[in-house]
Amino acid sequence: MNAERSFLATTLTALEKRQTMEVTEDIKESLQRRGIKTDMDVCQLSLAKKKLSSVPDLSRFRFLRRLWLNNNKIRELSCRSLNCCLTELYLQHNSIKSVKGALNHLTCLRLLYLHNNQIRGLADAMHELRRMQQLQNATFFLNPMSHEPGYRYHVIHCLPSIQILDRKEIKPSERKRSFQIFNQDHHRVLQSVAFGRHKQ
Repeated sequence: MNAERSFLATTLTALEKRQTMEVTEDIKESLQRRGIKTDMDVCQLSLAKKKLSSVPDLSRFRFLRRLWLNNNKIRELSCRSLNCCLTELYLQHNSIKSVKGALNHLTCLRLLYLHNNQIRGLADAMHELRRMQQLQNATFFLNPMSHEPGYRYHVIHCLPSIQILDRKEIKPSERKRSFQIFNQDHHRVLQSVAFGRHKQ
């Protein structure tokens, strides 16, 4: 059994190394085709449909703003090597199970696509994204967490800057309802104050 595990671990490590080399070569070729000579000039990068099983180390691209990692085979998400100034991140159509500990440093994100993954635990996911105060457009549909009760209101509450959720514009009535649900004590005080004024 131990020999089998060791063989599997060695095989996986070899596959990851080969994949890393292939991705590095793909990036190099792509940049050459576009006439980009230095890493500092890279502001967008597409690694979609590359059969990636993990997020490669992209720390050398310090001015990267848009990144496409969609339509891969990513299961475990680790984006620590990504530039904290990234504004758009496309991770849809993967097999991501959790975002915990992976995205909270990306506080400049304005767009985050995570639909069609395997993400569970709405509260955990929103806790991870809570620092993204500039996030305006996000997709989480076709994930188990999007079927949790009150999903849309929970997202609106945790991400107040959100304008478009799952390709649908946030309505004022949704914001109001979200506030009522998640700020019940504050809502009651406002209602009683408004009621008191109305009585006078």
